[in-house]
Formats: sequence, structure tokens, C-alpha cells
Amino acid sequence: MKRAWLPVIAIIAWAALAACSGSMDSLSTLVHSGPWWRAEQIETISVRARELEAHGELGMALDHWRLVEDIAADSKEAEREIQRIEEKIDAAVRSHYQAGLAKLRDRRSTDARNHFLAALRLDPTFQPALRQIRARFSPFPFRVYQTVPGDRPASVAEKFFGDEKKAFLVAWFNHLPEDRALPPGSLLILPKWEDAEPPEIKEQPAPDPLDVARDRLSDGDLQGAMALVRQADPSDTKAQALIHTIQLGQAAQQVEAGRLADAEASLAAVPDGFEGKAALAEKLDFTLKQRQFDLDLKNARQLFNQGRYGQCLDQAEMLMQRAPDNSEAARLAAEARYRLALEYFDHQRYREARTLLENMEESHEAGTALKKAVHARLVELAQVHYRNGVKHFINEDLKKAIAEWEMALDCDPDHAKARENIENARRLLHKIETLP
Repeated sequence: MKRAWLPVIAIIAWAALAACSGSMDSLSTLVHSGPWWRAEQIETISVRARELEAHGELGMALDHWRLVEDIAADSKEAEREIQRIEEKIDAAVRSHYQAGLAKLRDRRSTDARNHFLAALRLDPTFQPALRQIRARFSPFPFRVYQTVPGDRPASVAEKFFGDEKKAFLVAWFNHLPEDRALPPGSLLILPKWEDAEPPEIKEQPAPDPLDVARDRLSDGDLQGAMALVRQADPSDTKAQALIHTIQLGQAAQQVEAGRLADAEASLAAVPDGFEGKAALAEKLDFTLKQRQFDLDLKNARQLFNQGRYGQCLDQAEMLMQRAPDNSEAARLAAEARYRLALEYFDHQRYREARTLLENMEESHEAGTALKKAVHARLVELAQVHYRNGVKHFINEDLKKAIAEWEMALDCDPDHAKARENIENARRLLHKIETLP
């Protein structure tokens, strides 16, 4: 019995020593690193992440999910949530930034500042909002300048500081090289100088919506161009002409994309006689016919694959009438003709097979061979009908004899004896019928 207690006593002694030496922290770490501990913590952190997101604390929610990703055995759910919240943050940042710009246009600078700060709270690295804060709301004496065509750091320095040599200030404050031309419309941050008079910046008149719409049209932005031209006076003939030009461009794009029904609708909105409509209408008509031709050709192939060779041949021949040079339709017609003639041959319908094979091209080797086989069978059949006619003639049944010989000629038009006997039998029958 004393030996049974020895393990228990040993554990208690180890625990006591561990408490003295600080090893209890290692024991706690060991216990808390087990899978049962991680599962409990993951659930707690995930619930907290969702609560934070519900209260709009997207950044903190994202941090919680990243913690779950680090400790979870299966991190797929955390990865999905991280991607979703990152996308949500990006959308919110851009929404705040655009709202801030709108407030600036309305001269509500405080509201604009709040939106820019809200964007930076979600993403402190978002440079557009950071530039707006630095340019417009910094306590340091800055001014903002929007570049015009032809501006360079030296010319801007001349305007603001009266000295081209101060171009280094323009470049330094805006992270630009000193010798580079500046794109028109760029926003520059410039320090204020007490001894420099600010340049007189003339307010430029608002551009004509039609001019802007034409620029958008030349860039291929038909939707943007249409939105701008709709702002013009609808009775303006220039606006109407531009609308029709855009509609024509939309129809052309829709034709190229295969959206033919949409192209028809767009083209119908353009009045007849408008420049370019007739040519596009012709192209649309050709494309519609080509699409229908392709559908009919596809249907003919399906009929062939189903073994419905007669229907396939009818369809293929109609396609050849519409497009005599279409090799695919010609090939399909020849193959359907051969297969149907082969069916007739197998069912001893030799005359029908011969009729089908009359138009078979010599390049179709199987068709040519079948044509010869059909001819041979018909020659044999003609001989049978000829002998039957002779029997009826001997038995003095002239009408039946003539019928058999006519069938012999139908099988073999070159059967000279059948043709001669028919003439003789008809003369004889005529004399008999005209006897008094």
C-alpha cells in the first residue's frame, strides 16, 4: 500500500518545487496550449469579432479574425472573414473619401475633414485622404494649387515665389523631380511665404457638357458621354446629333459583342439618313443572317447525327442555295446524300438511289462506288423486266408486255431491245384495237 502512494507524493513534491522555481507558468502554458483551450478561445474571439463588426469597429474586428487565423487548426473560416472585412473596409474608406470630396464642393470643410479622418481611421495608409488632410487642414501654413497645362516645378515656383530657382521647394513638398512636366489638374501642396504675393488664379468657366461628352466619346466611354449629353438642352440640334452618334456607337459595340437584339434597338433610335446608320444596318443584317445560317447548319448536323438523312439533305441544300460557296454545307449535303442513297440501296430501292446519286461529285469516292453498284443492279433488274415482257408477249398479253418493257427501260434507258419491242407491241396492239 505504501508503494501505491509514491507516485502521488512525487507529483505533489514536483508541484511544490515548481511553485518555488517559477515552473508553474510552464505548466499553465502546457494546459492552455491544448486543443480544448484553443477551441474555447477561438469561439470567444470569433463572437467578439462579430460584435465589433456590428458596432462598426471594422479594424478591431479584422484584428480579432487575424488572431483566430493564427491559433485555429483550420483557418479557412478566418481567411474568408478576413477577406470579406478587408473588402468592406476598402469600400467604406472610398465611400468616406468620396463623401469628403462632395462636402468640399459644398464648402462644408468640417464635414469634409470628418469624412477624411474616418477614412484614415479605417486605413491610416490611404494616401488620397492623407493628402487632403495635409493640404487643407494642416496647421502649417500651406496653400493648394491645381496645375494647368504647361506647368513645371520651375514655372510654379515663379508663379508663387517669384523665383524659378525655388523649384526645389515645389518638388520637395510634392515628391516630384524638378525637371518633370506636371499633368494638368494635379493637386500641389506649397508652403506660404510672407514676402510672396499669391498668384492671381483666374477661375476657369465650367466646361461645356457637350465638349466633355465628345471627349468621353473619343475615349470610348459611350455611357459616360451619354450621361453628359443628357444634361444639355434636348431641343439643341448639336445635342441631338451627339446622342445619335453615341447610339450608333453603342449599336456597333453590341454588334461586335453579338448582342444583336440590343443592337437592333439602339439602331432603331437613330433616324434614317443619319451618317453611318445605313452601313451599320447592312452589317447588322449580314450578322443576323450569318447567325441564322450557323443555327440552321447546326440543326442540319444534328439531323445527320440522328440518322435523319433525308431531312438533313433538304436542310443542307437550302443552305447551299443561300451560300453556294459554303464548303461545310456542301460537305454535309454530299455525306447526307450518300447515306440516304445507301439506305435506299439496302432496301432495294435502286431507282431512288440512282436519282440521289446523279448529283454526287466524283471526288466522293464512296458515293462514286455506290453509284456504280446501283447501276449494275438496275441493269440486272432491267433484264428481269425484259424477260417478263417477253413471256407476256408470247402469251399474247400485249399490255402487260409493254408495261414490263417500260420498267426495263426505266431501270436501264440504254436497253435497246426493250425500246424496240415496245414500239412493235404498240403498233400491233393498235391494229388489233382498230379491227372492224
